[in-house]
Amino acid sequence: MLDPETKRKIRELRIPGMIEAVEMLDADPAFASLSFDERLRTIIDYSHQEMENAQVARLLRNAHLRLPQADVTGVDYDGRPLSRALITELATTQFVARATDVIIEGFTGTGKSFLACALGKQACRHGLRTLYVRMPDMLAYRAEKMAAGWPEKKVLNKYAAYKVLILDEHLIDKPTTEQMHFLLELTERRYDSSSTIFCSQYPVDEWHRRMGGGAHAESIMDRIVHNAIRIQMGDVNMRERAKRRQEKLEAKRSS
Repeated sequence: MLDPETKRKIRELRIPGMIEAVEMLDADPAFASLSFDERLRTIIDYSHQEMENAQVARLLRNAHLRLPQADVTGVDYDGRPLSRALITELATTQFVARATDVIIEGFTGTGKSFLACALGKQACRHGLRTLYVRMPDMLAYRAEKMAAGWPEKKVLNKYAAYKVLILDEHLIDKPTTEQMHFLLELTERRYDSSSTIFCSQYPVDEWHRRMGGGAHAESIMDRIVHNAIRIQMGDVNMRERAKRRQEKLEAKRSS
């Protein structure tokens, strides 16, 4: 049984779960026959798992996922052109190790954000620093910080630092010339070192036009499309489907 002073010292060491593990062993007679080495191994394993759990929780919290409940196990494949094998492969996050981008295309309501957030959650579970942001919000943040005197380089560093960056509503508004310069620099910094998940209502074939054409658009496209996995979401409105399922569930409960 640990005395209060020893518990205080363990807390100062900031080892997650260690005190709880020791108290668990002391309270359960099933562990009484363990040798010192076995007890120590159990405590270390428990503490290590708690440390990993805390890291994942912190990554998920800092990722600011739009749909934190999204999970790859909840992806609906019924009537949609989604490959279960591809989604399963993406869930391993090997695409991040290969610095491959993911492009999710589809109309409003087809589940682009859900899938992107589900993949973002998987990235967090694998210890990868992740951020979800809508492109309009990212560009507004850039304008706000630059108006406050920040150099553009500092804003670029912020978004370039994430191993996985989810850009939702990509190109929903046509970028200005200044914004195009920012997007090119961001794409260049992330190229071949990290992964970006693009969610767009516009197919890739229209991106060049949406960006106004020209050298900047050409350079951005060149750094994305040649090393990207494209996912077509189809035309099933998942919001309407979810609403119908909820209505059927409520009707069944009331009958």
